[in-house]
Amino acid sequence: MSISERHLSAEEQAVILALLTQDFPGVDELRAQVPSAIVAGRCGCGCATVDLRAGTGPRALASPVQDGVLISADVRGRNDGVLLFVENGHLSCLEVYTVDDEPASLPQPEDLTVDPPGSWG
Repeated sequence: MSISERHLSAEEQAVILALLTQDFPGVDELRAQVPSAIVAGRCGCGCATVDLRAGTGPRALASPVQDGVLISADVRGRNDGVLLFVENGHLSCLEVYTVDDEPASLPQPEDLTVDPPGSWG
């Protein structure tokens, strides 16, 4: 992963918030982290995957969820999927993957079919 740090784009924020639409213990803290989250790295293959770092301030409260893949989703009409990772109670990675040869682009939030939290793996 390599990139200069930056804030999440509006499109990245929308995808993460779409992944966090279901209610579960700790989701409120994760939703609150989205506006201040920092993109700390990007996948070198050209896909839309980004490593995340918690921002600072009151919106950076840790969530009581377990580390690892928290949410997964398929992208309707594509051979793509999205995984949202958490580490130490903070958003840590938005992975966008595909089984096709071309790097996966960021999907539209309305194209996500979100699995129940914790069902991936």
